[in-house]
Amino acid sequence: MEQFLSSDAFRYAVFPLVGAFLGIGIKHVSRNDRYAKFRKEDLAVGIELLLTACLTYVALTSDRAVALLQANKTMAEVVNAAAVDKARVAALHQSIQNLSAHVAMSGWVIALMFLGLWSVSSVVRLWGWKNEAELHGLIGIALPLVMGVLGLIAVMAGAR
Repeated sequence: MEQFLSSDAFRYAVFPLVGAFLGIGIKHVSRNDRYAKFRKEDLAVGIELLLTACLTYVALTSDRAVALLQANKTMAEVVNAAAVDKARVAALHQSIQNLSAHVAMSGWVIALMFLGLWSVSSVVRLWGWKNEAELHGLIGIALPLVMGVLGLIAVMAGAR
């Protein structure tokens, strides 16, 4: 199971697509029973997927910030030890550099992701509706869905 969960197929195909299908299914089954037929608006889960990608990235960044604090604490302990293990110091130094770079860049990435979310939402609001109750297939449903799936894929790629 761990091989499957860590595979590229899971990260870049199964996770985003299952997320989309679950969103569609939940939207369909949560509708009032009087309107239980499947409607194309049930496919409009792209904005929710983008929000999920944004929040997942924030959680990932939070985890890396915690790991950075722990690595700095460990580094202080290793450096202050009587016998300094140079190999461990070098490994910790590399880890701290990687984590620091991610945390430092994450503010910009988070801002850009939420700007993208806001932009897609605005495009749907302005041009995605045929009328009060019906979305355009391309601008109202397909564009946000593709953007949402790509957002999840990007976050999964950044999780490495």
